[in-house]
This record gives sequence, C-alpha cells and structure tokens, in this order.
Amino acid sequence: MALRPQPCRTFVTVGESACASDGHRLYETDVSSTARFLDRSEFRANGARGREASRLHSGAPPVSFIRRHAVAITILFLIALPVVSMTYKVRALGYSLSDVLPQTRWHVTIEMKLDGHGGEVRVRTFLPTTDDRQSVGDELNQSPGLRFEASPERLSRLATWSGAGVPDDTQITYAYSVMIAPVRYDIDARLELPTLYPVSVASYLRPEDDVQVDSPEIAKVLHEIGADQGTLRARLQRIYDFTSGLTQRPFKGTTDALTALRLREASCNGKSRLFVALARKANIPARLVGGLLLERGRKRTSHQWVEVYVAGHWVPFCPTNHHFGALPETYLTLYRGDEALFRHTSDINFDYAFEMHTEMVPSPRAKSSFKIFNVWALFERQGLPFSLLRTILMLPIGALIVVIFRNVIGMPTFGTFLPALIAAAAGETGAGWGVIAVLILVSVVAVIRWLVHRLGLLHSPTLAILLSAVAVTILGTALVAESLGFGHLARITMFPLAVMAITAERFFLALAEHGPRSAGKELAGTLIVMLACFTLMNSLALQVLVIGFPEVLLFVIAANIYLGRWVGVRLSEYLRFRGLIFGNAEER
Repeated sequence: MALRPQPCRTFVTVGESACASDGHRLYETDVSSTARFLDRSEFRANGARGREASRLHSGAPPVSFIRRHAVAITILFLIALPVVSMTYKVRALGYSLSDVLPQTRWHVTIEMKLDGHGGEVRVRTFLPTTDDRQSVGDELNQSPGLRFEASPERLSRLATWSGAGVPDDTQITYAYSVMIAPVRYDIDARLELPTLYPVSVASYLRPEDDVQVDSPEIAKVLHEIGADQGTLRARLQRIYDFTSGLTQRPFKGTTDALTALRLREASCNGKSRLFVALARKANIPARLVGGLLLERGRKRTSHQWVEVYVAGHWVPFCPTNHHFGALPETYLTLYRGDEALFRHTSDINFDYAFEMHTEMVPSPRAKSSFKIFNVWALFERQGLPFSLLRTILMLPIGALIVVIFRNVIGMPTFGTFLPALIAAAAGETGAGWGVIAVLILVSVVAVIRWLVHRLGLLHSPTLAILLSAVAVTILGTALVAESLGFGHLARITMFPLAVMAITAERFFLALAEHGPRSAGKELAGTLIVMLACFTLMNSLALQVLVIGFPEVLLFVIAANIYLGRWVGVRLSEYLRFRGLIFGNAEER
C-alpha cells in the first residue's frame, strides 16, 4: 500500500481511492494499487457535485448562488470597500500620503563624569536653542550636589555646573528633545557682491586667532581659485569646491585655517575655518557653527560647519559632508562662533558622551489634514506614543505574515502569533539585537524551567516563576548591555514579559518532548518569521499607508479569509515529497 501526500483536509471517497488526514499531513491510500494524484480542483469539484446530488436526492431546494460563493463574495467586498473609501478620500477630500508622513523627534542626553577630588569644580557647555529650523523641549537636568545655570551667550545658550567639595565619580546628565527641519537655499547666480553690510554683520569680516584672514597665503589661494572676482554665488562655489576637496582627516585637536591650507587636509573644524577665512577675504561675512550630527546610539564627536551672510540670510555650508547652501534634518546647532564645546576645571578627569534615540511624532499637516478617523490626533490627545499606535495598526499585518509562513510555507514556530508579538517588541532594539535578546531570554529561562521542572510544580505556579525569571533576566541583560555600551540591547526592557515567558516555556517543552533538533528547528523558524514580520511592520512606507488609510486592514482580513480556505500542499511538503509527487506525475 503506497502513501502519498495530498492537498486535502477532509475524508472523501472517489472511485476506489480514499483521501484522509491525520491532522498534520495528508495521504491518499491506493486501494486498487493504482496510484492517482488528486489535485485541489478535482477534490472540490467532486465534493461539490456530491453535496448537490445528496441535496437533490433528499428533496431539499438547491443552494443559492450567494451561499455557494459566500467566501468569494466576502473577499471581493473586503477589497472593494477600502478601494472605494481610499478613492473618495483622495479625490473628494484631497487626502495625500505626504500629509501623514511623521516627523522625527530626537532625544539627546549628555552624560558627563568627573573626579572633583573634594575641591571646587566648574563645567560649561552649550545647549541648543529654538529657532526657525529646530525646536527644543522636554529639558531635564540631573546634577546632584552641583548648581546649574543656563544663560544666553551671544548667539548661543551656555549651561554651567559648579560646586565646592565635589567628590570623585560625580555624574551630570542633561537631556532634551529636539525636532529639526531640513533647509535649502537657492542663491541667485546673478546676485552681485555687496559693498556695505550692516554693523552687526560687518564684524564677521574680521580676522580671528585661528581664522587668519590677513595672511598673504589666504589672499594668494583666493586668487588662484578665482574666488576674488565674479558674482557672489560664483565666489562661494569656488571656495566651497576648494575646501570640500581637501583630504578628510579625523579630528585630533584644533586646526587653524593656515594649517589646513598648508597641509591640504583637515577635519571638519580645519575645513570650516579655512572656508570662513577665504570667504571673509573675499568680503563675504561668514561664521563658524558648532553642533552635533544626530545618529542613533552613543558618540563623543561633535561637528563644525559654516554660515554665510547672503541677501539678509545666514546660509549654511558644510564642506566636510558636501552640503552647499543646505543642511539635512540631522544637523543640530549648539553654538555659533569659534568656541570649544566643553570647558571645565583642570585635572578633574572629565569625560562625556552623547546618547541619542528617536521617536516618530505626527506632523502639523497630519493633525490637520485627516479629519476622518484621525488616529494621529487621537493618540496625541491621549498622550500616547507613536510606538503604541504602530504596534496596534501593524500587528494584523504581522499576523498575516505568520499565517503565510505557517499555512503556505509550512515553517514551524512557537505559538501562532508569538513571532509577530516579538517583532513588535524588537522595534525598540532593532532586528539584530532583537534576535540576540530572544536567544538570551530563551536560553536563560529554559535552564530555569528545567530546574523548576524537577520540583514537580503545577503549571500555573511554574509560569508565574518563569515570568519572574524573564523579568530578572531582562533587567540584568539591560544593565550589562548599558555598562558595555550596547544601547540598543539595553532596550530589551521593552520586550513583553508574558510573551517571552510563554516562548521559553514552549522551547523547553519542545526540548523535552521532541529533542534538541526539533526544538532548535522551531526556534529557528520563530526567529525567521520574526525577522520577516519585523521587516514589514517597521516599513515606514507601510506604516504611513496604514495610518493614513486604516481601511487597508480590510485587505489583510480578505487575505486571511482566502488563506483560511487554503487546501494546497505546503511549500515545505512539496520540497519534502517532490520526488514522489513529480515522479508519479511523469508516470501518468
């Protein structure tokens, strides 16, 4: 008697062949020793004809068209409804996906450490200010035992911490949030160089200690590159091309304009000082700007660029990163002028670092444009974070991905929707660190589960113990990760305790019942599906589409209905039995 996998889910007899399901894999028993492969359409057709014949024989009325095609009609309705709704919003109400694009809010923390040796200490640095390009808020100072003062300093804001009898290992933390808009200026190529400037601007034509405007070498190179003649834009273009073409070197201390010119290489501060010196020599007011290039994670380096006075505006230039008259949204301005970012009392072993992360918040256009089902405004009124909104709206899509992997591909996972829930939590850590976090939690808690198993406890108390173990493991991992500088892994605290406890429990049961190979296979499948869910659930384009048009989730429901009627052989089973299936097809 030959056994072959078949794409059917119920028992049906056709001629002398029988098709049965054991709950997991499906086989056809060839009673007459003649193998026959039943495809899905034949199975459905025979089943439908049998049911109709039985109904007619019993005298019952025939099934209506709607009842026979209820699934197809439901799917078509679920597809048509969002299409009509979205078309109405776009055509009649003027909705646009660009209106719902979120803005990035940066959270910046300055962490400073010093050894006061019991004496007087003074530390100062610059804090960002709100202007036309950046908006600062949520400022918080933590400096026990030190006096804090923030005051205007020329065009900047100076923060000072001071105190007496300051002990060793003193820590200062200052945190704030900032939203920055990109900026771009188009300089008219016909604009001529002014002969007079306002008094407040004329000071930016003078030489400084590290900006040697009066040096003959500066005048010579200005003439060589042709920036001593022509329109204002032509001169700026030649100065920009020359300074941005210098060899880039990492920052190793202050580099003045002449040193950068002679070496033909410099870091951002040397290139910027040379740009300012050349511009001032060409009678164009220019000044240095200092700040941060915002990027997720932890860093110590700051950045310098240039602003040039053009037709009443201070126009930004960055010869280091090749921005001409423009800046992206990652440039945070801290001060203007040739300043040092930090100054402090000598011999105090001073150290510092910047910690940065982001969150997405609704833009003003998003809050005002979407009047119908405006989830942005709802969450803002309730004071709820964007991450929660993202989780609520994207989880159905993650669940659909899990269904595809389990029902169509045949990939085993722990639990039905655990991979989607873990993917939602991994949005705070990133995909790679999320996988590492899952492996750490599952491994540690599985060992604890093995120890608890030896005590012979009931199931509910066992899960409660595992929940405590997950909590302790998460906190311990976060503390270790933070001490090692792994900021993303430190956000493991965002992982849901119950989900991780259940995942570890499933892993232990798989080990106990099926062995390491099967348990490892399910764990690998869970991680693969989690990564697939993470990729789609964290797609900004998909998030914007779902947030702007939540009716898109009806497409997801339609897909689940279709997959709920899936009677085909899974991809993994095709691969496993391909020799048997395709071999019999050739025989026929």
